[in-house]
Amino acid sequence: MIEIRDLYKTFDQTQVLNGLSLSVRDGETKVIIGRSGAGKSVLLKCIVGILQVDGGSIKLNGEELTTLSQHEYDRVRKNIGLVFQGGALFDSLNVGENVSFFLDEYTSLTPVQKKERMMHTLSLVGLKGIEALMPSELSGGMRKRVSLARILCMEPKIILYDEPTTGIDPITADAINNIIIEMRNKLKITSIVVTHDMTAAFKVGDSVAMFYHGQIIADGTPDEIRSSRHPVVKQFINGEALGPITDDESMKFGHAK
Repeated sequence: MIEIRDLYKTFDQTQVLNGLSLSVRDGETKVIIGRSGAGKSVLLKCIVGILQVDGGSIKLNGEELTTLSQHEYDRVRKNIGLVFQGGALFDSLNVGENVSFFLDEYTSLTPVQKKERMMHTLSLVGLKGIEALMPSELSGGMRKRVSLARILCMEPKIILYDEPTTGIDPITADAINNIIIEMRNKLKITSIVVTHDMTAAFKVGDSVAMFYHGQIIADGTPDEIRSSRHPVVKQFINGEALGPITDDESMKFGHAK
């Protein structure tokens, strides 16, 4: 479904993506783990076309995306949904209006059909009957689920999740994880989940890839990643303060021994 090869992206002379390669099979949930601020979200924005890459290839079902014009990319975006970390809801619209927002622009559904789809997608994420509420009345977990419902309204083939469990309590986080699994099992959606939450990574992922220094340094099943002997992978998944990642940070700021 998604084939990424030798991807590069630089900001102000900082190499964020450094020859990154990654494959995601049709119907697979691929989890990408790594430290906060390392550039995982940049990768998602490159896939969906919000950011333009400096070099490399992104193919969706064999179609090269990096050479498309913005107009051509609009066609592709109908099949890709990006669930932002903060939800990115419109504060002046109620839940129902937020969820059905893109239906006006991208579909020819009747008002009745739009309402039916909106209510159906809210029920899919466990929020039936809240369409009249405003975003300010929602908890953090509810905002994330409304954001997902808005994506599901467009019936995408691919969903990209940017830190879906960040900033919410463990019980709500587990509910979000269950929804991601349900979207895969019921709707056969292909997903990329960016996270540093190891509980979420091992629960939802068919495969887990480790992002480090702008590259994927390990990629395998959850069990393979758990048993990895790679020192960076071991340090990260075990949450250890000391190790090669810590030494890297010390070198960066001039504190190496």
